[in-house]
Amino acid sequence: MKRTDLREFCRDFYASLRVTSAEVPGVLPVTVVSTLINSAFPFVNIILGAKILDRLLAGGDGVMGLVWWMVGLNFFLGLTAKVLQILQENQLYKSNDLTEISIVRKCLTMDYQQLETQEIMNKKTRAVDGSNNCGGDGGTIGFLYDLTDALGHGATIIYALLTVSRLFIRGNVAMDAPAWVQMLNSPWAALALIAAALGVTAVCIPLTQWANNADLKLYEDGIDSDRRFGALFRLMDYAIGKDMRTYAMSSMVMDKTMRNQKEANARYKKNYMHAMGIRSLVSVVNLATVLLAYAFVGLKAMAGLITVGTVSMQVGAITAFAGAVSQGVEMLGRLDLHRRYMKEFADFLDTPSEKYNGTLPVEKRDDGDYDLEFRDVSFRYPNQEQWSLRHISCRLPKGRKLAVVGPNGAGKTTFIKLLCRLYDPTEGEILLNGIDIRKYDYGEYLSLMSVVFQDFKLFSMKLGENVAASVDYDPQRVWECLEKAGLRQRVEGMAEGLETGLYQQKEDGVELSGGEGQKLAIARALYKDAPIVILDEPTAALDPVSEYEIYNRFGQMVEGKTSIYISHRMSSCRFCDLVFVFDGGAITQTGTHEELLAREEGLYARLWQAQAQYY
Repeated sequence: MKRTDLREFCRDFYASLRVTSAEVPGVLPVTVVSTLINSAFPFVNIILGAKILDRLLAGGDGVMGLVWWMVGLNFFLGLTAKVLQILQENQLYKSNDLTEISIVRKCLTMDYQQLETQEIMNKKTRAVDGSNNCGGDGGTIGFLYDLTDALGHGATIIYALLTVSRLFIRGNVAMDAPAWVQMLNSPWAALALIAAALGVTAVCIPLTQWANNADLKLYEDGIDSDRRFGALFRLMDYAIGKDMRTYAMSSMVMDKTMRNQKEANARYKKNYMHAMGIRSLVSVVNLATVLLAYAFVGLKAMAGLITVGTVSMQVGAITAFAGAVSQGVEMLGRLDLHRRYMKEFADFLDTPSEKYNGTLPVEKRDDGDYDLEFRDVSFRYPNQEQWSLRHISCRLPKGRKLAVVGPNGAGKTTFIKLLCRLYDPTEGEILLNGIDIRKYDYGEYLSLMSVVFQDFKLFSMKLGENVAASVDYDPQRVWECLEKAGLRQRVEGMAEGLETGLYQQKEDGVELSGGEGQKLAIARALYKDAPIVILDEPTAALDPVSEYEIYNRFGQMVEGKTSIYISHRMSSCRFCDLVFVFDGGAITQTGTHEELLAREEGLYARLWQAQAQYY
């Protein structure tokens, strides 16, 4: 391994240790102590067993004392190792859970505009694979288990070398002994044997790294495949089942799944066979070293240079040494892989925020007097050349009801995303009370907004928690919001009321219709009671009667608040104070419903007439 590679390995390996042990500080000390004790265990029997054998052959004096020592040490080390193992496993699983939670936390706190990009989606997939699976090697737990094994093999090598050091001791050899006996009796022979073993180890490390690179290549090639397979796997969700059956899409999905799997299997076979061939070569080289060591000990025994007990001890030590070297090199390779996989995880967590987060507090006002202004705002989505909004300048009248209308793709929802600061303008600025909204604390700024997005989401939680967006909520207030949204009667008919679970992920969970879900989303916006209310197509899934009720209650719902109502239904503009007409990413008309309708050649009038002719 080159010096730069070694430095990179040490740096990233330390980062992996820091990440996995940050929340569970005791995991590494317990792992090290447990490993040293478990590795010493076999050598108690190897060394004391050899001494017992020599004592028996010499007449048996003091044998029982050695036996009691062996039994006592086995009992003590075994009990201590078991206690440490229980502690270690508890900490390992805790560390693994916290690692997974950290990915969730990062996704929930990173910039929305980053979360939507292909780059971040791939980065998240790599982080999940890196921390949970590590290319199929067991994730964070696998990393710590492999670390335990690597430390154990290292300790075994040290214990074995200390035991084998007895081969350096000269035996009693006659002056006229054959040359080969004299040579075996020399400590240089034992030193040459150990040097040969260490040389083999040095050769095996780059070979194993070569095999690991094949494994890493398989992991790298599988990132996109895993993401595609995940998307196909989600098509099995019951919520998509209606479309799947109506359009007979099962054959298409299965065909895509099998093609994706076939490509993945071909990559796996190629890289796996490559890696296994190299590892087989490493095993053969290690086996040759073991046979050489056995021949050395055997020849020393034949020459009478060591006792029978020493032969037994050296054979045991050499066997342990060979196994530790072989598996230790493998573990170092696996740790190198883990280090690379965990780097993907660490890189994701270290992804910097692109959005400037200001520090100014938002003034708390009971009168809802918040003045919002778009000043020459233009915007295009990341990696897109086409502008979604261009040169938008407008002031949102405080405490008034504003309608935003226009054809599909005109920029209405993008306008709202910028207002909520899910994205920052590419050009221009948005002001709150004369100050750029980027200068405000992001959380405090968002507290001003209650939003029902066009693609709103409900959660597989209790109904009351969905309304309050919190585990702890005020039941009376939730009922009031459900009443205003027109859903109270439906919820009162549920056996568990506000405690009713949504969706089938929970036993006895309730499935709401599209319109009921939309009413629940409106109730959630009302519960937040923010001074600015934004409704993006809030009645799209409602029947005409429910829509009429929402229109009639709208003034009550947003009384004293600045409200923005986005809809394709032009009738909604009649109860709004001001209408913005969007077309092609720009505001092309502004006025009241009556003023815009009077401009017969304008887009608003054409949209109104297009719908009015069907009523």
